[in-house]
Amino acid sequence: MKIRHLFLSFLFLVTVSLLGGCAGPASDSPERCYKDGQEALAAENFAEAAAAFEKAASFGPLMLSYCLAREQEALAQTAFASDDADQAVPACAEAISGYTAISLFRDTDTRASDCRNLLYTKSTDWMNRGLYAQAAAGFDALGGWQDSAGLAKYCRASLLLAQNSRVEAAALFSEIPDVLDSAAQAETARAQAYEEAVSLRDHGDPLAAVDAFRALGDYRDAPQQAESTTVLLIRSLLAKGSYAESLDKLSRLTDLSVFPAADAAEAESVDIFLRTLIGVWLNAHARVMNGFFSRSMNGFFSRSLLQSYIEPGGELEGLLQAELPDDLPAENYGFVFNEDGQVESLLKLDDGFLAARVHGTGSSYGDNASGNAMNATVWVLLDTRGYYPVALAVLPV
Repeated sequence: MKIRHLFLSFLFLVTVSLLGGCAGPASDSPERCYKDGQEALAAENFAEAAAAFEKAASFGPLMLSYCLAREQEALAQTAFASDDADQAVPACAEAISGYTAISLFRDTDTRASDCRNLLYTKSTDWMNRGLYAQAAAGFDALGGWQDSAGLAKYCRASLLLAQNSRVEAAALFSEIPDVLDSAAQAETARAQAYEEAVSLRDHGDPLAAVDAFRALGDYRDAPQQAESTTVLLIRSLLAKGSYAESLDKLSRLTDLSVFPAADAAEAESVDIFLRTLIGVWLNAHARVMNGFFSRSMNGFFSRSLLQSYIEPGGELEGLLQAELPDDLPAENYGFVFNEDGQVESLLKLDDGFLAARVHGTGSSYGDNASGNAMNATVWVLLDTRGYYPVALAVLPV
């Protein structure tokens, strides 16, 4: 009898250790906590059940995690019903994570699978309805389950397309050519972007058109279109008197054949002019040059004489007034040609404007005070509308 009593006492202690953890009156005992939790769980009062299981030991923590996951699952189902993706997606993901953490406990594996299927189904529904941001968030939350990673990227590409970011959308579609109709979507998006670039060019916005063609990379003849449209842009800038900017655009062209060469007679007159002209330029605003100084056999002209080479009120005159000191010692500020400049090429930009690519040997001043001989190549923009060519701007190559 004594042995039986000892065994029952031992069995009671084991039961308490499995269910125990609460201290206090009988109504708050581990057994009571566990029972209350079970009843609250059955009634789907998940918060109340979680609070009860938190007071129980042994299986209590597992039940606590289970209840928290059930609570997130219920929250997700309610939010899904009202298309509240901001609440539904994270709640569903939290439920999946919670169930996975206690896999094999009760029906967690089944519930985790049901949550994944629910999130996938709802995300697909959002995608089919054009709610791409919500769908992408849902597919992302599935963490690569089945084909969700590709579908998430498809939705983000579709969202870009809806926002008229066609080139970016095409690039994203191209990363997933086997997902739905991505390959066709990529081609359509690029074709539309190309037509938009053509429209910009034809309706007098060459700057935007150049950017649009360049964004298309090597699609069709976009590189060639970018070059030829740059020609329109340069001529537009010349008409506005933006001489330094037009020369800068010229320096970015890779195919100079888009501009015709000047005729022999014109080239000879320009060459004679350049051979009597030795330039000094200052670097201002990155690669844009302030102006072009000229010299005769008697030395440097003064700044006031330089003004005759700048169109009154034009871009370069403003730069000169802003950047150059009144008592400018020209030979201390840049590169001076010591020898006659050699014209390597001469391009006719527009009626009255030529661009000469000139190479010469000269001396560097300023930072390199020793004046060592150096080679330099520059673009010189020339205005040939007058009797003599006039240098308007200079840009190092």
